[in-house]
Amino acid sequence: MKRNLIFLIFLISQTGFCQELLLTGVYKGEGLYIQNPYNADSGKFCVQSIYVNGKKTKTNLSLTAVRLAFREVDLYTPVSVKVVYGDSCKPKIVNPEAVLYHSNFKFDSLVLNDSIMHWYTKGDRRDGKFKIEKLKGDYWDVVKVMRSKGRFDGAQYVFFPEHTDGGNKYRIKYELPEGRYLYSTEMEHYHYPESVTFSPKLVIDKMIFSREARYEILKDGDIILQGKAKEIPLKRLAPGDYSIIIEGEEDTFVKK
Repeated sequence: MKRNLIFLIFLISQTGFCQELLLTGVYKGEGLYIQNPYNADSGKFCVQSIYVNGKKTKTNLSLTAVRLAFREVDLYTPVSVKVVYGDSCKPKIVNPEAVLYHSNFKFDSLVLNDSIMHWYTKGDRRDGKFKIEKLKGDYWDVVKVMRSKGRFDGAQYVFFPEHTDGGNKYRIKYELPEGRYLYSTEMEHYHYPESVTFSPKLVIDKMIFSREARYEILKDGDIILQGKAKEIPLKRLAPGDYSIIIEGEEDTFVKK
């Protein structure tokens, strides 16, 4: 049977000053080696920074052969590598197979909202199973186990999560009897069952929400203040009419 490679590698031009090399796959316990050319004229190495799963690493970039060790990545979990480099050079990933995962199975798409989680797969085996895990504090708790439908050409799965107020983070583990497994990417959803109210409408020094919420304050269509809080100090805000967007809902207020 022909086996598929679950990976994606491509080049994106960002600006005239730097470009990005992206590689995604699964961490299998091996380091990733990157050729890092040195420019004698400029006295600089090609690679400017390396990110793993969106977090900038502390990898030593003053070498022509850089080794990325994935120190904070769990074995057999999804990994995304972004190499930022100058526009006059090009690094090379020497051993991309270190994170390429050979498997007939893949998570095709995942959706999570206020009431439902559903995902599509390809390459299901009948003896496989899915474990839905929810992050609780510092550990992942299994909240549901589902049997695989065993449809190689594609299958859809549905789960109705019980969110807690605030941030909720989930991942799905596809597991086979022989011990092999693969994690989906992590999914996060902020759940607030009640809409947010604020007071006062005529602000003197501060605004108070009915609960902590994400907000944006706008003046003439421009965002001048944003964040997440329950109480916002606005004493230094210039007098006038303002718009406020609280978790997608827009309203107005006046600063005295």
